[in-house]
Amino acid sequence: MRIIKNFFLTLILVSTLFAGQDLESAKIRLKDKEWDKAEEFLLKALNHPKDKWEAAFHLADKIYPRSQNWAKVKEYMDIASTASASAKIRPTPNDKKILMSQAVAASMTKSYNLIYYRASGFLGLLNKVSDPDKRNALIDQAIATSMQAKELDPSQPGAYALLGLYYSVKGDKENTFKYIDQALDLPDIPADVSLALLVSAGQSAVRLGDFDKGLGYYESALSVNPNEVSALKNLGALYLAKEDFESALIHLDSAIEQSEDDKEKVDLFFNRGLVYLNMKEFEEAEYNFEEAYFLAPDDKEALLGLAKALEQAERWRKSRTYYLELIDADPNNASYYYGVYRTYFGEGRLEDATEYLNKANALR
Repeated sequence: MRIIKNFFLTLILVSTLFAGQDLESAKIRLKDKEWDKAEEFLLKALNHPKDKWEAAFHLADKIYPRSQNWAKVKEYMDIASTASASAKIRPTPNDKKILMSQAVAASMTKSYNLIYYRASGFLGLLNKVSDPDKRNALIDQAIATSMQAKELDPSQPGAYALLGLYYSVKGDKENTFKYIDQALDLPDIPADVSLALLVSAGQSAVRLGDFDKGLGYYESALSVNPNEVSALKNLGALYLAKEDFESALIHLDSAIEQSEDDKEKVDLFFNRGLVYLNMKEFEEAEYNFEEAYFLAPDDKEALLGLAKALEQAERWRKSRTYYLELIDADPNNASYYYGVYRTYFGEGRLEDATEYLNKANALR
């Protein structure tokens, strides 16, 4: 019996020794960037009762993010999270030892941000694609990537906001509001994050044509911060779309007063110019388009707004000057030639008007 007992004690001791060697071997491979070998030894080290938490951490922190296997990242980080509260780890050979809980939190944030920024990057790609099939494929990829971020860390509101945004671009109203509501229902959201979520929710609602819901989100944002420029700006644009011009002006005026960003002011002056244009207050429209144009001389929309405001005020010559400037910038845009045509026609210069009408028709 004593022989058998000693055999098992020796077996346990040898097993413990080899398990420790597995973790050390894995660390050497990690340092040498031999990822496949490191993974092999780390998986073996999981069987060691003392090393499993550290092995799990390295798998989730260094191995599986490389292959973007986020399900494995979460699986092994969950194991690492079960270490005792006093457990410490050296995340890399150059780091000081820190609590495992701190290392896990930092690593999860790093992985989440990696997915989140990749998901948000699809916004720029979507703006460059006009082909419907390619655009739909990009939207699906964006949704899948945003879903990975949400599943990795369900407590982070950003992934829900992206899901709401991309589903709204897809035209899926049910899923848009499902994820928006889930984001807003998360506990302990800081005020600035809640504000950003509400503005994003309003934009998604308006994109889907649900103006009343969008209005509610923006108003909720202003209840958090009455001076939030993005909410005021979007409310102004929404009231403009609803042809409630007085309300549009109230919010755009307030946004202009609060904004210190010239780039943002370009949009604000432009939208206020549109409001006055719709109200047929052409001098006010001209002033606002001029302000937008002054802040952004390369902004074709501001210049076009200015040309249209002057045209509707029947200031033909000045309007034509801006249409011709637009033609110089983009000689293949038929709408600019039609603008010149209308100014000549308004002056009764039919021969000149016909010349630009023919040019415009040739570009159609």
